Amino acid sequence: MSTVTSAMLPAATNVGSPGLNIAIFALFVVITLAIVIRASRNNRTAADYYAGGRAFSGRQNGIAIAGDYLSAASFLGIAGAIAVNGYDGFLYSIGFLVAWLVALLLVAELLRNTGRFTMADVLSFRLRQRPVRVAAAISTLVVSFFYLLAQMAGAGGLVALLLGVEARVGQSVVIAVVGVIMVGYVLIGGMKGTTWVQIIKATMLIIGAFVMTVWVLALYGFNLSAVLAGAVQASPKGEAILGPGLQYGA
Repeated sequence: MSTVTSAMLPAATNVGSPGLNIAIFALFVVITLAIVIRASRNNRTAADYYAGGRAFSGRQNGIAIAGDYLSAASFLGIAGAIAVNGYDGFLYSIGFLVAWLVALLLVAELLRNTGRFTMADVLSFRLRQRPVRVAAAISTLVVSFFYLLAQMAGAGGLVALLLGVEARVGQSVVIAVVGVIMVGYVLIGGMKGTTWVQIIKATMLIIGAFVMTVWVLALYGFNLSAVLAGAVQASPKGEAILGPGLQYGA
């Protein structure tokens, strides 16, 4: 989960022109909403809404899953964890990636084979439907509420920074607006619209990460040893940042 807050972000003057940022943000929202609305026109059955009509290829689903991972938590949080804790931050990024793969193999594949859409559908097939669905609904709402609090705070704080919103009330409004837009994507487009948005996001973030990687390497003459030496010099923990134990040591 992202733990980005406005106090951890630099001054708004370091992120370019707020007017240009607003224009780019609005353009991105308009384009993605148009794609979501277009995709929603083909939602005629429950399978279309919840499973995208099973019309996406394995490659498209893979890119969409990557887009789901490249959120504020991974794109900002993992980069920050590596910058602060070095090798241990890298281990953290690998850890939750492996956990996601285990969930896909042990839960998602079996769920797909049953022809159902949710875990509640599978459990209620063998057990009493009403108690199972009530328990599933409550647990889903509770988990989603606390998870989305951190996600929306991180995303809203970042958008507030880009738009030059410094007042506390203004930042709260931005967080609420971002949350409404995200909910709108899902309600309008279903799985088809959400998948296309994730594919677009993954493509943009991967390209952006690639450009920044090449940029940083160019600053150090494409010498990885020089990059690591620069990390040691910039870190208050010195050479310890390159070894294990900073976060998970005994």
